[in-house]
Amino acid sequence: MDIGVVIKKYRKEAGMTQEEMANRLGVTTPAVNKWENSNSKPDIELLAPIARLLDISLDTLLSFHEKLSDTEIEEIIRKMDRMFSEEGYEKTYEWALRLIKEYPNCNMLIWQTAVMLDARRITDKCTNQKKRSEAPANHGGCFVLSGIV
Repeated sequence: MDIGVVIKKYRKEAGMTQEEMANRLGVTTPAVNKWENSNSKPDIELLAPIARLLDISLDTLLSFHEKLSDTEIEEIIRKMDRMFSEEGYEKTYEWALRLIKEYPNCNMLIWQTAVMLDARRITDKCTNQKKRSEAPANHGGCFVLSGIV
């Protein structure tokens, strides 16, 4: 989750206005507004004071998760599948790379995205629509049917 979304959520939960938050942090109200609208990010030196003011940890403020859960990975893979259809391979590939950079130690995410990217790359080479439709849902059958493997 974007830091601005987190700031806005916890500021509102604390019953604080943007102006009150700005005054307590020694910044301008427009600065807080820009954070919350993702037009800018708070200065690194303000992260700890923001977390303390909102009574949250830095991990919560930064949406830090050391590892993704299996459910989160499943949601990512479903989103990736939709992205292939809606935005194409290149945009999906770039998005997947950004995600892997965000979670470089999450081997399951890396493996799952690699499988999806490779399967899509290979099945896109399977131009015979009849063979494609006969392939199993995991796209594996297309490899043998098309003579690629």
